[in-house]
Amino acid sequence: MSKADDKKRAGFTLIELLLVMAIIGLLLALIIPRAQRAQLDAKFAEVRQCGSEIAAAIMTWAEDKARNQVGRTNYTTRDFLYTDIESTDPGFTSYKLSGKYTGNEAFAGVKSLLPVEQRPKNPFNFVDYFASVNDDQVVRDEAVVYEKYEVPIPSKKPGLLFLTAQPDPLLKEYLNFYLLYTATVAVDAERGSWYGAMDHETYEGLRHGIFVARLYDDQEDGGREENLIDWQRRQTGR
Repeated sequence: MSKADDKKRAGFTLIELLLVMAIIGLLLALIIPRAQRAQLDAKFAEVRQCGSEIAAAIMTWAEDKARNQVGRTNYTTRDFLYTDIESTDPGFTSYKLSGKYTGNEAFAGVKSLLPVEQRPKNPFNFVDYFASVNDDQVVRDEAVVYEKYEVPIPSKKPGLLFLTAQPDPLLKEYLNFYLLYTATVAVDAERGSWYGAMDHETYEGLRHGIFVARLYDDQEDGGREENLIDWQRRQTGR
């Protein structure tokens, strides 16, 4: 075979190039979605971690409020999370946290417990979870409204944390508090959606969120017969 024939066969044919390109395209089609999914899962894992930190701060705030009450008030830890509380004593006004996103002004007391540099940030917008941009307390067309209280449907913003509660299915006198978080893509563009199987309307949906606390409730609409010290004694069996 001559040198001229060797030079002619040195390159790739068009079919060979197309085949290589097709294989590369197939590999990219398989790899890119998986990489994007892994990145998204990592962000939601970070949301859950942030939620756990905020849950601890929420309980510290509520327990401190119950422990340091003024006058003759005898609200429970549960009351400070679930019930709008007002007192004539200065500086005692408290707005319930349940049914609100962490960016709502009701979380200002919780926010004050955390130094600025230690406040968790939403990995989807890199903003402090207590900043107003991480609130979406807007009553939409299909939101459920009880008197002046809002129970908004899930936001279309991703990674927002929302504190909610449901009665324990076995121990009805207890309320279970959880933080839910919003997904990146709404199932319904008008409604928004929670991440995964989360739901603020059913206990099964609630328990897919981030557990905050199980708190005693002596009355359907805010029991005040049992203060924090009595509740703690009963919990420890002392």
